[in-house]
Amino acid sequence: MTATAIPPSALGTLGPLLGKGGQAFVYAAPEVVLRDVPWPVVYKKYRPGHNPPGGLDKLVARRLRLDPLKRGRLDSLTAWPLRVVADATAVHGVLVRLIPDSYFEERLLPSGTPDRSLREFQHLLIDPERARRLGMPAPTKVQRALVCRDFAAAVHLLHDEGVVIGDINPKNAVYRLDRRPTAMLVDCDAVRLRGSVAVVAQLDMPDWDAPEPRPSQATDLYKLGLVVLRLLAPGDGGSVSRDRTRVAGVLDREGRALLAAALGRDPAVRPSARVWGRYFDRVLAGRPPEPEATTTASWRRGPGGTWVREG
Repeated sequence: MTATAIPPSALGTLGPLLGKGGQAFVYAAPEVVLRDVPWPVVYKKYRPGHNPPGGLDKLVARRLRLDPLKRGRLDSLTAWPLRVVADATAVHGVLVRLIPDSYFEERLLPSGTPDRSLREFQHLLIDPERARRLGMPAPTKVQRALVCRDFAAAVHLLHDEGVVIGDINPKNAVYRLDRRPTAMLVDCDAVRLRGSVAVVAQLDMPDWDAPEPRPSQATDLYKLGLVVLRLLAPGDGGSVSRDRTRVAGVLDREGRALLAAALGRDPAVRPSARVWGRYFDRVLAGRPPEPEATTTASWRRGPGGTWVREG
């Protein structure tokens, strides 16, 4: 057993079932204590037939090798795999952080029944007036820009570590409104390190596919563009729209140029997540846009795989 894995016997007595999906069950794991993890964890137990072929240990090891500052950023922006749960014959699951309460919404359903649910990005795609009628938050434009900014920060952090996210969709990212950071990427056992095979299948949710069929950092950047478009222009048809004109009254000239490049068919000119983050930093700080000569620029990969702007 390596430093990246623990046996099932080390989990102790599991807590209640917290959730389930097509690939796994999620249980509270109150008796697990990890020296590098200062908050509660959960056990994501894979369903029979969905055990990953291998590679989870590399994701865990990548986190453990980070310096404390960068590891803290990773832990705040993602639900990253913390340890593999395995024995001598098979991988049974993975430990990840318990998503904080601030990412959950407490409300009454129209029937009067109390409900507690994750604030998934999909809730930001519906018409704000409808959200209010359903007892859900209807974030302001500034709050939506903050969510986009922090999600771009998560994408940038992972890309900087050589990660391909792959399946970016409105159900595997969550948000909160009370304090920063305002976004978190979940289901991170589905990511892959560049040059390796994904641990679990990197699927495309309907209407969240990129022009290129093979997941890459470039397809991540296309989907980041979809996140910006759909979170900033919610409402009728917004959850499936690729119409950039929807943000004409929301993004300035520079933002519209970034979005046009992000949703274009040429992967070489899509702006990086870092570029998006700097753009939202500028907008949120109230600084004026850059001169027009730079707002219509394109981006290309420079030395070391970084993105640089041309034009």
